[in-house]
Amino acid sequence: MKHKMSYLSIAALLAVSCAVLVCQTGGERSDYAPRAVTTVRSTQLAETKIVPTLNTPLGKSGNAVWCATFQVAWNRSKDKVIGGPLQIANAQPVADRLNSSPVTEAAMPPDSYFAEAGRIDDGIVESIHHQMARQFPSVQPPRFEGAVGFVTYGYMHTTARFTMPFSDTKIQFADAAGGNHLVNGFGLHQGSDWDLLDKQARQVKILFTESDDEFNQPRQNAFALDLTADQSEQEVIVAMLPRATHLCGALDDLEKRIASSTPDQLLEVDRMMIPNVAFSVDHDFAELEGDDKLIENPGEFQGLFIASASQSINFRLDKSGATVVSESHVAVGAMPREFIVDRPFLIVMKRRSEVQPYFVAWVENAELLEASR
Repeated sequence: MKHKMSYLSIAALLAVSCAVLVCQTGGERSDYAPRAVTTVRSTQLAETKIVPTLNTPLGKSGNAVWCATFQVAWNRSKDKVIGGPLQIANAQPVADRLNSSPVTEAAMPPDSYFAEAGRIDDGIVESIHHQMARQFPSVQPPRFEGAVGFVTYGYMHTTARFTMPFSDTKIQFADAAGGNHLVNGFGLHQGSDWDLLDKQARQVKILFTESDDEFNQPRQNAFALDLTADQSEQEVIVAMLPRATHLCGALDDLEKRIASSTPDQLLEVDRMMIPNVAFSVDHDFAELEGDDKLIENPGEFQGLFIASASQSINFRLDKSGATVVSESHVAVGAMPREFIVDRPFLIVMKRRSEVQPYFVAWVENAELLEASR
């Protein structure tokens, strides 16, 4: 007997940065247009994994990217349609991780997202299109053609900008496999515009820093920087840490290191260099898709299967960064420190008021970095 299709299509879009003003040498400003990024299928990325949950095992190598939009859409299906945890044949370990995730809509920046789920017969497709037209008029949701049973859909677009954009730089990034790549990045101004340098540095808080060098050399081997320290809502963290077995482990490690440290201010004499990260990826969660992934929950959807479980992520981190409100803090006289992200690193985006993030990425190779031309 051929089973009917339950259509689970979850599309997520996360866009970070896009500022129109940047700082040039001498504090000048000019129009800034980030380099366009071509959207690719995740199968075209040999060294990057899109994961559905923060506790998905990562394997021994490769980048990992997670965005909360898929989880939030899954929660809508669980709460509004099924009425409890989804039971999926031949995919229960993945379903269990999604069912038990602590991530909720509270992690999402207000007014930045849309999520809905419902029965086809109740007009959910039309409702999704109507609500999206009001909240995100430039976005065209899928038509869910051929779908029966129920659908769920999620979308997020949040933009974060630095008050004072950082300056362009280039970095020799050493990936986890020992390769070296010249990539574009951003950091503190290296010229003589002290006013510009001061404004850039005041935006950054050092959450923790560790150096194994007994001679107290300037290079910091492990550290975390809050790039939006003066912003009340958004928090953008870049951290250099050892690789973890899953993103949840990386976040736990980060939290423990921060908890045992005293925050510090980035100084004008310090050096900071962070690679640009830019990618646009369409991904299918094949582990949840197919006519063998039958819904086993008793009720009207039992015996249907998930035909599509997809996510799109468009991400950029560059000198325009995230929006912050600058505060005045100047300290001098300390030995200069170097916070140079030239090895594998973690990116976390979250609301300051929430424990759970809405975007996490582990970058250990140059596949997602902006190559220098």
